[in-house]
Amino acid sequence: MNQQDRAVTPVVSTIFMVAIVVVLAATVSVFFFGVAGDINEPAPNIADTTGEFTVTPPGETAGNNQIVRITHIAGESISINEVEIIVRASGPEVDAEARLVDLPTDSYFSTAVDSSNVQGYDMIDRGSSAPNQVIIPADSNTWMAGDTIQFRIKTGTTSTPEGADFRDDPDGPEADKLEVIIIHTPSNAIISENTFRP
Repeated sequence: MNQQDRAVTPVVSTIFMVAIVVVLAATVSVFFFGVAGDINEPAPNIADTTGEFTVTPPGETAGNNQIVRITHIAGESISINEVEIIVRASGPEVDAEARLVDLPTDSYFSTAVDSSNVQGYDMIDRGSSAPNQVIIPADSNTWMAGDTIQFRIKTGTTSTPEGADFRDDPDGPEADKLEVIIIHTPSNAIISENTFRP
């Protein structure tokens, strides 16, 4: 056997090994970049929020009762059309969830909650006057530091029994815990979470 003929095998095997490494690298990079493409965009940095849930005694005007306010204290501004609000009421007689979606609203009063904005259990009040506004004050399209998200939890009536009554009447409250979770929909991240026990 010729000396030159024996050198062909190591060269061919080296070429095959390089080819295999290149194919594996291409396969892994396609998989990695495919997975990386599915990663959601990062959530905005909402550094701080504060929440308030006002419950007045029975007999008070409905418009002044069971008002939820979540105020953006510090951090980045966020477009309200990238926000979804989950509202959960629980207690002796209620275990329900509603969502505020498709914000800002499409109603004539640009900040008012209407029926297209509420999904799930019918406990979020709708209408054109305060406190049925989503963003306070004027710019209803952006939630920025100093702005408040505001809406009202319905107490329910005999004719429209849905709602969640947190008032301490003689029979006791229907509900005693309210959770309000604000989600940044593009990243599916929770940017604010408040639990109220009036």
